[in-house]
Amino acid sequence: MQFLRNARMYVRFASHLRGFLREPFTLEQSHAIIRQRLAQREQNLLGTLRAAIYEHPGSPYRKMLMRVGCEYGDLEKLVRADGVESALTRLRREGVYLSVEEFKGKQDVVRGNLVFRLRDHDLDNPLTTPHLSGKSGGSRSAGTRTTFDLDYLAVGRAVYTQCLLDMLGALRGPHILWAPIAPGFGPLEVLACAKMGKPPAKWFSPVASRSFRPSLACRLATGYIVSVGRWCGVPLPSPEYVPLEEAWRITRWMSEAVRHDGSCCIDTYTSNAVRICQAAREHGWNLAGAVFLPCGEPLTPMKRREIEAVGATACTRYIFSEGGYVSFGCLQPASADDTHFLEDALAVIQHERPVPHAETTVPALLYTTLLPSSPKVLLNVENGDYGVLETRRCGCGLEQIGFTRHLSQIRGFDKLTGEGMTFIGTDLLRIVEEVLPARFGGASTDYQMVEEEDERGQTRVSVLVHPSVGTLDEKALLNVMLSELARGGSAQRMMARVWADAGTLRVRRESPRLTARGKLLPLHIGARARP
Repeated sequence: MQFLRNARMYVRFASHLRGFLREPFTLEQSHAIIRQRLAQREQNLLGTLRAAIYEHPGSPYRKMLMRVGCEYGDLEKLVRADGVESALTRLRREGVYLSVEEFKGKQDVVRGNLVFRLRDHDLDNPLTTPHLSGKSGGSRSAGTRTTFDLDYLAVGRAVYTQCLLDMLGALRGPHILWAPIAPGFGPLEVLACAKMGKPPAKWFSPVASRSFRPSLACRLATGYIVSVGRWCGVPLPSPEYVPLEEAWRITRWMSEAVRHDGSCCIDTYTSNAVRICQAAREHGWNLAGAVFLPCGEPLTPMKRREIEAVGATACTRYIFSEGGYVSFGCLQPASADDTHFLEDALAVIQHERPVPHAETTVPALLYTTLLPSSPKVLLNVENGDYGVLETRRCGCGLEQIGFTRHLSQIRGFDKLTGEGMTFIGTDLLRIVEEVLPARFGGASTDYQMVEEEDERGQTRVSVLVHPSVGTLDEKALLNVMLSELARGGSAQRMMARVWADAGTLRVRRESPRLTARGKLLPLHIGARARP
């Protein structure tokens, strides 16, 4: 059945792609779309929730709303009277929300007598037409399957990128990617760039299909997208495998591009951007005029300095697959990862919630979709992140469009992220507490995982092993870790392969670290739990 659904989806993709590519957005159209959506936030929220939730009997949100007696008319009055964010805050207090554990289907949703568990497709947007699919990471879980509408790639990605590149003065030069093939985000970015009339000049991939054995559907999807695009008359590039240790190949290409065109823009993970800039310094290549659009990991002060040291510009993007683009880097930032929240497409509120396996709380972010083209229907949904949310003036071009809310210091409170690849903390617990002690000796309290930044600005995940464990084959331990992380679908295999190639995991023989109150936790996140 899944094969037949995928087959129908790809046939639909081929038949609709020509229309999608026929008329690329102009810059004026992109600005107009954003302004109109900002002016109609309340109307868009109500229209989307009415069609996707109230008129959709299978919606899990409908169950929660009916439980608290909130009919559509009640919601409309609440939004009209108090505004979008105030209405959503009230709904959360009444129990209309999803924690990250509930959202990922790892925990039952329990609201009074209402008990259910989400399935993979329960939050699919019934208002969209599936053209492509992908999966978020989940370590040993299968991850969240998300389908994408071509309309979303147009109005949910292309319009923002086009406006941002114009502000950065990067529309005139070539645009390239160093992004994974399917099930990674590369295909989505290739098509979004094509919709803004700027198909990538090059598509480099940090993983090769033979190195992580993707599913047949994933192997076919990448070539299929490129072939159909070319058949429609758009020169989409085929992915070229460039391993992480050969970042210098991309650096050399970018150096030649900025020399010839004056600018060059690259879309890649944050750690990859740092590698490219480090190669530029090592080889003496000029990247002045280059623009990096890093994503997947926080743009820390050290990482930003690495990029700017070679004369390049960094404008980070905050994205998660189920919600799409969330925020874009401020062009006059107050901090390294200062971003503008894209409030025309999403609403966000915060609440203090306890961190699993820790002794602290964080201001968790909860997202709600405003547009009918959104990949998933979100209503007060945690994605596992927290950060600083504020409204202030900065004077940059994104504020002038109308984005006045800033998000910064964005971190995950129950997951580890490196090389743009994220593994959920609840899945890592089994490896730390059960797999490693059983294989290498010691107790569950002798092992701990810590996310940290090394001296070169790269994000690393250290596996702390207590010295009392005795003689240890560190290479074998890392192999066991990677093997366990790769269990699941093709997305998990790809993520584990990237961590293996990048050397993200490392073993350190030291006592696991205690929290400020003396607790010993399998994932050491207490030190970064509050921004």
